[in-house]
Amino acid sequence: MCQVLGVTQSKLSFHLKTLKEAGLVRSRQEGRWIYYSLNLVQFVALEQYLADFRRTSQIRFSSSCDHP
Repeated sequence: MCQVLGVTQSKLSFHLKTLKEAGLVRSRQEGRWIYYSLNLVQFVALEQYLADFRRTSQIRFSSSCDHP
């Protein structure tokens, strides 16, 4: 992943740790290796949240444009 993303091992580890703390990825350790996978349930929840936000913020922003 480091080579594909063009980042160092420490930077990748930091970002994976952050994603894990946010609940977006899961990890399991086997020996000295840690395997990561997406937490799809959290991605569905995030997608719903963003869709709701987008819908409500468009209403808010469009009404604010009507008033100078």
